[in-house]
Amino acid sequence: MRILVVDDELVSREKMKRIMGSIGMCDEAASGQEALDAVARANEEGSPYDLITLDISMPEMNGTEVLARIRELEQERRLDSAEKVKIFMVTASSEKDTILSCIRSGCSDYIMKPFSMDTVTKKLRDNGLMPGEVQGAGQNGDKPAAGRTNPLQPIIARFNRGEIELPPLPRIQNRFYEIMKGGGDQRQIGDLLKQDPAISTRLIRISNSSFYRGISENTTVEQAVNRLGLLATKQAVDALSNRSLYEGASPKYAAVVEMLWEHSISCAHACQIICELKGIKLVEDPFTLGLLHDIGKLMLLRVIGELEKGGKEEATGDADELLATVDAHHGKSGAVLLKKWLFAGVFVQVAELHDHVEHILTPSRELMVVHLGNAIVKSMGYGTPNPGGVQPESLQVTQALGFDPSVVSIIKDQVKERMEALKECLQ
Repeated sequence: MRILVVDDELVSREKMKRIMGSIGMCDEAASGQEALDAVARANEEGSPYDLITLDISMPEMNGTEVLARIRELEQERRLDSAEKVKIFMVTASSEKDTILSCIRSGCSDYIMKPFSMDTVTKKLRDNGLMPGEVQGAGQNGDKPAAGRTNPLQPIIARFNRGEIELPPLPRIQNRFYEIMKGGGDQRQIGDLLKQDPAISTRLIRISNSSFYRGISENTTVEQAVNRLGLLATKQAVDALSNRSLYEGASPKYAAVVEMLWEHSISCAHACQIICELKGIKLVEDPFTLGLLHDIGKLMLLRVIGELEKGGKEEATGDADELLATVDAHHGKSGAVLLKKWLFAGVFVQVAELHDHVEHILTPSRELMVVHLGNAIVKSMGYGTPNPGGVQPESLQVTQALGFDPSVVSIIKDQVKERMEALKECLQ
């Protein structure tokens, strides 16, 4: 069986691919136009798709439009009903009108989000597409615990739909990126940093820390930038600018937010060290990828705190329960925020998928580096708990990146050294 999975959301697409990949040859498309192109190629090759799972809600060309176009092409080719591809619409909407519209347009069936292995295989079986029992049905991660509801779901849904106002990227960080992209020099960067006395002072302190200290002590921003170099200066500005986002949190969540900061900065160091030790060249700076990987957690906690402050929402449960709930939903929220901040696609991908690498057929090196860095600092106790007791030495990505498990201890030692040297400067 040849299958095409169409969905603009990475997590949903990868999850469906994992299920469908166990019963046939599975291709993917991230947009309506990509789907139409894939269908055209398959037809030209004389190997048309047997099944297409088609997400309804996609930008530019939604699933209903793609469905109609595919059926029009089949009509032009004068295919009979037995020759037409089976199309399952995938939707998070429970509105009858949406589903009925798709049925009238010629879909074969529909799958509701969030879907599980069980629900998908039942649809396949009902439509005569089940060649045999699929292994791994009923995975625990696909089903909510019986009798439990997620008290934060309305907030998370509003955040992901863009109905809650998101904070802008810190101004000085945004301007710094503009100067870097424009090929600016150290003088321009120094002039910019002088506009923020707090960042300037801390940057000088970083340049004089044990990790960077030179023969003489720096006293000016220009000296600090010259000693650090553009890359290390960028990393310091990223860390200092993002630190401001962690300040002023609701007192109710202040301890959790502080833990997240410690985890984020330690993961940033871990990602950089991983790349340094193995000479891995990434498209984007590994330090910043690690720094921003959990930004969705911070934003959800800030939004929840602000809504509670205004008396609009109330999250129940203790801090551990709250963090577990936020942890389960932060990927999409982080992706939404980084898109708003106009970060490159790799940042969005890392924010959304860093906890799902094991479910991705061909993860990028950026994803693998952040996944490993995340696991390493969790095992060290930096900020975020490690309830599953995951050991980074045993992860598949450790081997995939070419690391001997014994090297993980070296990474841990270097992370600890850098955290001790720089943490005080970034407070």
